Amino acid sequence: RTGAGPSACATTSTRARTERGTPMSDASVRTLLEPQWFFPLFIAMWFGITGLLAHLGGWAKLAERFRATQPPSGERFRFASGSMGWRFLPVNYGGCLFVTVSEEGMHLSILFLFRFLSPPLFIPWSAMESVTEKRFIVSTYTAIRVRGEWPGIALRGRAGHYVREAYAHLSAST
Repeated sequence: RTGAGPSACATTSTRARTERGTPMSDASVRTLLEPQWFFPLFIAMWFGITGLLAHLGGWAKLAERFRATQPPSGERFRFASGSMGWRFLPVNYGGCLFVTVSEEGMHLSILFLFRFLSPPLFIPWSAMESVTEKRFIVSTYTAIRVRGEWPGIALRGRAGHYVREAYAHLSAST
C-alpha cells in the first residue's frame, strides 16, 4: 500500500480545503481582479469613499442648507486647495476645489470626479459668522465659520486670501 500513510491523508485534506476556498483564497482574489469584476468594484468603492468623505467632512450637511441653485458669477479660482470638517481630522481637498467670489457670497464646488454627494454650494456673506486668517506652523489659511453649522471651511492660497478680503470689504461697508 503506497501513499496510504498519514502524510497522504494530510495532503489530501489540505488540497480539499484549498479547493473549497477560504474567505480570501488566492482563487477568489484572482477572480475579483478579473476585468469583469475589477471595474464595477472599483467604481462602487469610488462612489462609496467619496460619499463617505462628503458626510465626514460636512459637505453633505452644508448642502442641505446652501445647495447652489444658479451657476456662479464673479472672481473665479480654479483648482484651489482647502479642507472642511473637524478641526483635528478634516477632509482635505488638495487642488480640486473651484471657488467663485461675488458680491452676494462664495460659491464652492469640487472637481466632478469627487462630486458624489457633494453638490455645488453657495454660501451668502450674511450666513458667515467669521472669516479670519489663521496660521498652522509656517503656512496661513483662511478659516470660514458658517452660522449654525458645524463644519468649518479652510481655504488656502489666493482663493482664501480673496475671500477674506471680500468679506472684510463687505463687512466694513455695511
